[in-house]
Amino acid sequence: MEITLLILYSFASVFFLFTSFVILHNKRHFRKLHSGFHVNDDSGHLQKEEYPDISILIPARNEENNISKLLESLENQDYPTMEILVLDDGSTDQTASIAEKASQTSRFPITVIHGEKRPDGWLGKNWACHQLSRNAAGKIWIFLDADTWLSPHGVSSIVYRMHQYQLDFSTVWPHQVMRTLPEKTIISTVYATIATYLPTNYCYKAPWWIPFPSLREKVKPLFASACGQCMVFTKACYETIGGHSTVKGEVVEDVTLARIVVKSGLTMRMFHGTDTIWCRMYRSHKEILQGLRKNFFAGFGNRYLPFFASWIGHIVVYLIPPIIFISEFTGLIGITGETMKYSGIAVILTAIPFLQRLWAGLFLKWPLLTALLHIPGVLWFQMLALIVVRDHFFHSTVQWKGRDL
Repeated sequence: MEITLLILYSFASVFFLFTSFVILHNKRHFRKLHSGFHVNDDSGHLQKEEYPDISILIPARNEENNISKLLESLENQDYPTMEILVLDDGSTDQTASIAEKASQTSRFPITVIHGEKRPDGWLGKNWACHQLSRNAAGKIWIFLDADTWLSPHGVSSIVYRMHQYQLDFSTVWPHQVMRTLPEKTIISTVYATIATYLPTNYCYKAPWWIPFPSLREKVKPLFASACGQCMVFTKACYETIGGHSTVKGEVVEDVTLARIVVKSGLTMRMFHGTDTIWCRMYRSHKEILQGLRKNFFAGFGNRYLPFFASWIGHIVVYLIPPIIFISEFTGLIGITGETMKYSGIAVILTAIPFLQRLWAGLFLKWPLLTALLHIPGVLWFQMLALIVVRDHFFHSTVQWKGRDL
């Protein structure tokens, strides 16, 4: 028993050393959009002639509760010129009519495109984005989900960051609006993984600690990720990588596109959208379960080894230490003298993820409660893993917005 605990604690300690390194890295390099920049100031960030034509590309299916807010936020942008394309992806609600009504009074041209029948082999959103790309005329294409909205300088800030780092592609992780208890428990857990597991700058600048330059470039794509809620391409980049046609059947197409960009030798960077771009992904526990159920296994590349390794690893580092810690004071689980002396380590290993979640919450301006809900969030994902395994082995059909995936 003592040897087993030492092994488990050693693994957890190494894991938390890694995540602490990632946190320090992201504190320095995970930049937010330049929330103080707008085109009407005198800061001299860009000359007027340097503002490229922008295409805003919005795939929308049954988004009548969201589309108005996004379009209104785009109407209030301080960017001088852009086109807005809305792809109505077979909506059965008022999405298309709301967008068409907005086009009649907008100071920017809004075009509503009625989606074509989805070909075999394509997933719905990928096909919608592909159709949008065929109609875009700008030099920079900003793909936005319909449940996002922007501050008045949002588009300007995106263009500024693209210009500042000379990027071919960028992605923004919007500030997640979490109002219900399930949102604060589950959505915060999803986004905390970005802040604590992913060194966000390594997709832009290869890890310095890898000794050989050629090897650095080979591992760069492993650090590439993206948030499909806001992806920004130069037209040339999108066409070079083949756009959404290269990921037509991918559930997590955003991550795959990011890795293709880096593998192609193009430049990308990730930003967070605190104070600039917001999103409310889901509004109920049912929506959260449906939304995450469809892409959880796909997030591991549909591979068993990383899926089960992650599952077991989370139990070891996040659940076993608090179980031992709680059992010492409650007597729910008998603890022998040989294991009692390691209870102090269990306390430390229990506290570290709470502190990390607290940091993530402060960094990304989340409610304090999200840090306290860390363990319930981990337990919820253990339940999701069981559901996903059942779906996979019993070939259960997963639906999203009324369509089978």
